[in-house]
Amino acid sequence: MENKKTKKTLIFAILGIVAIIILILFLLKGCTKEKEYTVIFDANGGSHVESVTVKENETVKQPLNPTREGYQFVGWYLGEELFDFDTKITEDITLKANWDANGIKLSSTSLSLVVGSEEKLEILSLPEGINKEDLIYSSSDESIVTVDENGNLKALKAGTVTVTVKSKDGKYTTTCTVIVTEEEIEVESVTITGSSSVTVGSSIKLSVTLKPSNATTKKLTWKSSNPSIATVDENGNVKGLKTGKVTITVTTENGKTATKDITVKAKSTNTPKPTNSPTPTQEPEPTTTPTPEPKYVIYLTKRELAVVGGAIQYDFRVEKDGVEFTDYLGFTYNNTPVSRGQGSVSSTTVANGGNTATLKLSSGEVVTASVVIN
Repeated sequence: MENKKTKKTLIFAILGIVAIIILILFLLKGCTKEKEYTVIFDANGGSHVESVTVKENETVKQPLNPTREGYQFVGWYLGEELFDFDTKITEDITLKANWDANGIKLSSTSLSLVVGSEEKLEILSLPEGINKEDLIYSSSDESIVTVDENGNLKALKAGTVTVTVKSKDGKYTTTCTVIVTEEEIEVESVTITGSSSVTVGSSIKLSVTLKPSNATTKKLTWKSSNPSIATVDENGNVKGLKTGKVTITVTTENGKTATKDITVKAKSTNTPKPTNSPTPTQEPEPTTTPTPEPKYVIYLTKRELAVVGGAIQYDFRVEKDGVEFTDYLGFTYNNTPVSRGQGSVSSTTVANGGNTATLKLSSGEVVTASVVIN
């Protein structure tokens, strides 16, 4: 009987030891699991930069520099110190973008050139300690625009490029968008077509015919001789305000003009006619054509061989009713604000961005634009 108890006690002791060993092995396995930490990039008012996950004792890859209109990116800071990207990550950290409002300032953040023309990119101001000789100029596509060490631009063919100006130490960078079009063909004559009358409270649209038809200087200015009788907007839409006559004038960019006389008529009133009385022939009211809303399209084109900091870049351009459009400040796409001078957007912004964006015009008006990704 005693031997049976002893054997039973021994078995339980062995099982207990095995259980303890299994528990120790389990705990050791849990302790050796590889840890991961999150590095948050706070753009501090600049364009969005994605957070990343890094394994313990590994370094984090420096992302593409964010952009912020009117500021120069200085670097990523951890607290008050510039972060060293050779530092091994041992905890969750937040890196904050540092900006300098007194960076390299250009005479223009966008230029329009024609093929064969030349332009100098003027420097308005420089940070303290930086001279013009310390600047490096580069073009995103030298087959379209070239730039020399003094900022002299030369347009070679139609297209859009980003010219970058940065200091040799890499601390200060700014850009200028350059749009190149084919050689200008000036307007020789212009004529106005459309209805010659409009009723009070209604609108008509006037159109123009340019000669030659392939003229490239097509900017038009419309004017009414008496805006209290009828007004005309930048698209040739005439609205009648009170009865009378006005002369509508259109002027091309190179000074060619055309005129059209418009009569503003009172609204017709329908008076009941006596029974059996003849019905006079009534002149039908002129048909008015609804003014179509302008159509804005943002084209995003993937750059070839332009992967920076792991992010593919997309160049962008804007069209209004099928014509290159530059009179805008920027747009918001996929909840990311993009300034006109930024030149490109990253694949993280384009990914799952949908097919619409909000475009902010230079007038301050915000409109909806379609997005086409190439």
